[in-house]
Amino acid sequence: MTKLIILVASAALVFSSSALARKTCPEALVQNIQIESDHVLYKQVGYPWRRLGILDEPGTRERLSALLAAQMANKKVIVAYKNNEYSCISENYSESAYLLRTHND
Repeated sequence: MTKLIILVASAALVFSSSALARKTCPEALVQNIQIESDHVLYKQVGYPWRRLGILDEPGTRERLSALLAAQMANKKVIVAYKNNEYSCISENYSESAYLLRTHND
């Protein structure tokens, strides 16, 4: 029973620390989307160009679809990156997004 409790506690710590480790950039409208070769780049109003992902990476096509829908509907999005040291105010063409959240407000 003690081993089960330790295992559950360890799993909870791993999952909660991975959620805390990400960097969430501010909510903003999508200004531009660019697909260059297999790289998808985007620019939000007030922020520099950043990489959404590479088309072969898991989740990139789905995030691109949500990003396009948000741009067409003039809705804001939040984009997050796994690296909690990620700079949302600097251009970044090398690190792919981890999460994209759309808003209906």
